[in-house]
Amino acid sequence: MSEKSINILDVVNLPLDIKEHEKAVEENIPSVKEGNLKIYNPDGDNVKKLLTLLKAKLSRQVVGSMVGCVHCGMCTESCHYALARPDDPTMAPAYKADQIRRIFKKHFDWTGKIVPWWVHAGDPKDDEELNRLKNIVFGTCTGCRRCTLNCPMGVDTATLIRLTRGLLAELGIVPEGVFQVSRDQWETGNQMAVSEEDYLDTIEWMEDESQDELEDPSLKIPIDKEDCDFMYTVNPREIKYDPRSLGAAAKIFHLAGESWTMPKWGWDMTNFGLFSGDDKLGGFVARNLYEAAKRLRARRIVISECGHGYRSSRWEGYNWGKYKQDLPSESVLITLIRYINEGRIKVDPSKNSLPITFHDSCNIARSGDLTEEPRWLLHRLCTDFREMHPNRADNFCCTGGGGALSMVEYKPLRMEVAKIKADQLTATGAKVVCTICHNCIDGLTDVIKHYKLDMKVVQILELVENALVLPEK
Repeated sequence: MSEKSINILDVVNLPLDIKEHEKAVEENIPSVKEGNLKIYNPDGDNVKKLLTLLKAKLSRQVVGSMVGCVHCGMCTESCHYALARPDDPTMAPAYKADQIRRIFKKHFDWTGKIVPWWVHAGDPKDDEELNRLKNIVFGTCTGCRRCTLNCPMGVDTATLIRLTRGLLAELGIVPEGVFQVSRDQWETGNQMAVSEEDYLDTIEWMEDESQDELEDPSLKIPIDKEDCDFMYTVNPREIKYDPRSLGAAAKIFHLAGESWTMPKWGWDMTNFGLFSGDDKLGGFVARNLYEAAKRLRARRIVISECGHGYRSSRWEGYNWGKYKQDLPSESVLITLIRYINEGRIKVDPSKNSLPITFHDSCNIARSGDLTEEPRWLLHRLCTDFREMHPNRADNFCCTGGGGALSMVEYKPLRMEVAKIKADQLTATGAKVVCTICHNCIDGLTDVIKHYKLDMKVVQILELVENALVLPEK
């Protein structure tokens, strides 16, 4: 450990309401203010409700992570929050997880019943302490799971953070941004509250644009077309803020002679339930997607470039929605690789000549195991590819993960700890950073603007579109 690294044994002895925590955390994130603390239980007995909810969530995975931590400090050396603040023990993943672990030990573990003083078992006293707990699990962790990857005991700290977020979400104690996005996804079926009219208008607009650019009126973006090879699902950001991404995909699919469609309902493959810890929301959104594919009799689901959308739609959503996983799904990267291998599209790497580096998205690399596929594509799409270090499953978060982009009150701290990501980017000397996640686009853009880096962010679909060799008329 470095000279400035904290002593992890100190972390074990830190109670929830320590002065160090108030100084280190509450100076950077809002304290309890009128309107900041959202409580929707009229009797106010939230601590008792939290215990009831926790008992129902105690799976083998959760209990194993509750009791498995030996406070060795390995997670501290892995977390970008802890590395950015080496003298602040409250940034250690073990400390963050200990806030729910101490409650578990008091009520569900024998050590807390026999020697509570030794294992620091205890309860939050009131709603103010629950609000402080909210600031820890939402404000000082992006759920990147880098600490989990480097834990010698297999403790999944990110699971405990998400569990705690979910308990607080059930009580209504969440950041304003999380509440608003969750509400929008419940009410409209997508996290950006895009209306059906705006969704269909945007698709029609991109269809017209793509036809003009290819000078081919036969190009279509089909809606609710049955019996296609695949149903394409997107991030609402592509509809609301970045429709060019959808246009690029449409041109590629058209040139590949693909049979595809998009659904009128159930098109959002993102899932804010992953960030909020709300399994009910997660199941609702995931079922919308799966039922759309079933209704259209699609032979597979192709998932656009999005880290948490890929993880949620391909893996976690089936558990949340209690849905049988009987339909193949894949990232659009796999689709693109198949097109190139089969000669269905041709690309010229000289069309992407600027030096390019690649950012591995946490939910795709660490939690989705797609690390070599984007590199296979990049070596065929550009002439100067440069690795970022560390990379693949050991890469650092863009600092916008875990729903952090929706929680504006935590942005100052997020930008402070983003120095590690900025240094990573600068060291490559690249002018372009490629990522396969819309969340990472916004996260990396914030880092680039804040640290004034001479760099822009692109996605694989954009690079493929740039490199396309169009057939002669």
